[in-house]
Amino acid sequence: MGIKNFKEPLNKEPKKVVQNILVKDYMSKNVTTFFKSDCIYDVMSEMLEKKISGAPVINKSKKLVGIISESDIMKNIIDSQYYNMPIAKTNISKYMTKSIDYISPDITIFEAASQFLKLKRKRFPVIISGQIIGIISRVDIIYAALKIRSQMWKK
Repeated sequence: MGIKNFKEPLNKEPKKVVQNILVKDYMSKNVTTFFKSDCIYDVMSEMLEKKISGAPVINKSKKLVGIISESDIMKNIIDSQYYNMPIAKTNISKYMTKSIDYISPDITIFEAASQFLKLKRKRFPVIISGQIIGIISRVDIIYAALKIRSQMWKK
């Protein structure tokens, strides 16, 4: 005769599975962009006004062609001092970063965080078929991480 278990079956609550939180859930969708023909003085003014540290540079077809950042603008400031040339007469194509790293909206924030560390970037354009649909920064990743933690520890 077989052994019988007289214990009550255990009621196991299903574990909460934290779903992958994707870049598209936390990226900024209202992206300030510039054209490579824009005057660097105007770009500097707009970046200060909007309190941003960099922005994508696009062409007339709205395809990404570069990034302009505070570091790029610093190069212009140094050049304008050295060559004694006014800032207003220069367009951003000379100073923008042309080698562009970008990410997909469908990767997780963990994969994005890894890319931030690996490539030492402050922001990534989020691209689908060459078109910018958003931008994600390191602060967005930190915000997302706090949201995950609060979901995991709530009772």
